[in-house]
Amino acid sequence: MIEAYMNELSKVRCLEARQEQELWRRFKDDGDVEARAKIIESYQPLVYKIVSGIKAGPEVMLDLLQEGIVGLIEATERFDPSKGIKFTTFAPFRIRGRIINYLERNNNKDINLDDNTQAMQELLGMATNFADPTNTKKNVERIAEDDMLLGVVLQSLNRLSEKERLVVTGIYIHDKKATDLAREMGISNSYLSRLQKKGIRRLRGMLSRMMKDMK
Repeated sequence: MIEAYMNELSKVRCLEARQEQELWRRFKDDGDVEARAKIIESYQPLVYKIVSGIKAGPEVMLDLLQEGIVGLIEATERFDPSKGIKFTTFAPFRIRGRIINYLERNNNKDINLDDNTQAMQELLGMATNFADPTNTKKNVERIAEDDMLLGVVLQSLNRLSEKERLVVTGIYIHDKKATDLAREMGISNSYLSRLQKKGIRRLRGMLSRMMKDMK
């Protein structure tokens, strides 16, 4: 089953920016189901990338892939291109939310999440805790299915400086290693680390203030 899925995945080609923009227009404005299917198909490698970081047996991997694809479909349905958020930033929240929720439902506590999934769980846990201080469980799935809270997180990310946003989204969302990201940005590892800490500190402050204003 995994081999068959990988064979199909190898046939998927990335969309060019203009092509993807046109597909979103056709789907969101015209209700074109073929455009919707093409978007979902083209982003399945993103699901595999996220799932492949989790160490699990073949049977569990298939279940995680299925959950991740459901998360991808949900993200496609809920995504609003007009808000200026990239789909590659929006979709991982729902994909990982479905995966983590599945693991929690099935008591797969012996499966270790990869560092980036844990990091995103922590990031989203900030919003959960600000929204409900009595909630001690950092539940990424609650954020991923709550449009209001997810919107708050994405809005906060957009308010970071460009470099801070690149670092936070690169590490926490796009699964990039710090050393690779520093090389891409042309900065030192130590400077990237400072940007990461500053970005997370600012996010905590913004989320705290925004949640207080919403109460």
